[in-house]
Amino acid sequence: MFDDDLLNKYLTDERYLNKKEIMYRLPSSVPINKFWPELLKARKNIQVPLLDKGEQNMWFCRQSHLTERLKQIDRVAKSNIFNYIPDQVQSAVIFDALVDEAFNSSVIEGAFSTKKRSREMIKNKEAPKDKSEQMIFNNYEALEFVLENLEKPITEDILLTIYKIVTKNTLDVEDQAEKYRDGAVFVIDPNLVDPIYEGPDYRNVQVMMDSLYDFINGEDDLHPICKSAIIHFYLVYIHPFFDGNGRTARCIAYMYLLQKGYDAFKFFSISSLVKGERSKYYKVIKNVEDNESDITYFIIFYSNMILQSVTNILDNLKNEAVKGLVLLGIKKNGIVLSNRQKRAINTFIKNGKEITIAEYQKKYNVAYQTARTDLLHLEEIDVLVKTKEGKKFVFKITELEKLVEKYKPS
Repeated sequence: MFDDDLLNKYLTDERYLNKKEIMYRLPSSVPINKFWPELLKARKNIQVPLLDKGEQNMWFCRQSHLTERLKQIDRVAKSNIFNYIPDQVQSAVIFDALVDEAFNSSVIEGAFSTKKRSREMIKNKEAPKDKSEQMIFNNYEALEFVLENLEKPITEDILLTIYKIVTKNTLDVEDQAEKYRDGAVFVIDPNLVDPIYEGPDYRNVQVMMDSLYDFINGEDDLHPICKSAIIHFYLVYIHPFFDGNGRTARCIAYMYLLQKGYDAFKFFSISSLVKGERSKYYKVIKNVEDNESDITYFIIFYSNMILQSVTNILDNLKNEAVKGLVLLGIKKNGIVLSNRQKRAINTFIKNGKEITIAEYQKKYNVAYQTARTDLLHLEEIDVLVKTKEGKKFVFKITELEKLVEKYKPS
């Protein structure tokens, strides 16, 4: 009925457009009400065994751009860089990531506090002073519960335990229920007047949750990132509780990914990006609802968010790995450095910039010969590499791969 090139354009376009967005872009000779059903039929290539409110299967489109994004995430998230970070550094980074996740996951749901205060409260094991602090503390406890129970399958008992942890001492009387909600519930975007979504009839919640547990623990060929996104979305879609759904969903998705071997997720916070993209988060939920339960919108949003997060944290961890290997090499060889050289190493690692002898001389306010001696010494012990640009020598930090080859931990 339609030109194949036009249909293929909206199947392969990296921007996964909804009906209204496509309507504005179609040639006037192509009516949207005839084009859209054909596009939906072509997009609907992966069925998911989870029913929507109309008792139709959720589904998504296996796009080439999505497949490539998932491969990128795997390349970054399963990097062996984590093997070269000192244990004490790993522990500190994981603690900060848990605090970051606990804080941001609470702020998304309306908590008011600061990251500094949250860190102090959790580190010093102080009692929360108000509901916001209680939410943050609860989220941290829930994340620790996840890390302590990774060997257990995600069942109703596990999910309800997590829910009880995240909502402890925070629920109003009208939001309390024995198990799942026993009334209607709405998803609200604080920036909009009207609710953006109404949850399924409460009488269907148990059946839908049972199907979710079967889906989580069932065997299939879905990519773990895709499946995690679907788990996250469907929990929010069911909205099984009056409050605490988002926090519970993010915890469960986190647990699922760790169980699937994505240890990199211990090192960063997904919720920090959700918080920054809150309006887009609500928009993709609405897109799924408005476009015949096409979860592709949420999977694309979720995978983009994860790729951004894991790439950012990898850059930071790479610096920590370089620093750890440099210090290991210095210690192994009994090398003594001046305080100025130690500061210089930290600057090199943090900034990743090249420096000339004259620039070093100016930065550290030393004689030219002292600057030259410092830099050549750091080159001699393989901390820096020296190259020539024109008539000048420039020095930069040795690449991680070469440091690994020389100082790989036994």
